[in-house]
Amino acid sequence: MTTLDWATLIVAILLAVVGLFAGFGRTLRFFTKGIFGIILSAFVCATFGGMIAGIPAVNGWIASLNEKLESVWSFFGTVHLATVLYYVALFLVVQLLRILLVKFVAGVFEADVLAVRVINKVLGALLCVAAVLLLVLLVFAVIGAFDGTSFVQGFEDALNGSFLGRLYESNPVKFS
Repeated sequence: MTTLDWATLIVAILLAVVGLFAGFGRTLRFFTKGIFGIILSAFVCATFGGMIAGIPAVNGWIASLNEKLESVWSFFGTVHLATVLYYVALFLVVQLLRILLVKFVAGVFEADVLAVRVINKVLGALLCVAAVLLLVLLVFAVIGAFDGTSFVQGFEDALNGSFLGRLYESNPVKFS
């Protein structure tokens, strides 16, 4: 094990302890509100927005609205304003669903029953480590998008032979 592996292990243990003390409900709220919540909602919209837009009824609505808006001003047709409005509406719906779902799930896991409290603590530890791991994967994907630069080559050299290096090489999140 390299020094970087030991540092990664220590950080993971510290995150698990933080998640253990915070519990699942608080950890879930932390990682789904503020900028994390906006990023999560944007990711959900980018991931599923095209699939939802492929539904014939939704696709027809977007196409007809694009035609109507283009007849008002050709610039609206150029920028596909109806598609932009669709994604804004989808983002607002995802934000609302995220808030309601998190409130419900956090409320369930904060019930004052011994079994639920134990599950709350264990899931809090797991969620804290998993959420930070996902953030690391996203950061690695952003860094990987600039492959071939001297910074990325130095970064890869620094990670070479460590757990994080293997994680970087086999990162399932790709932006290119």
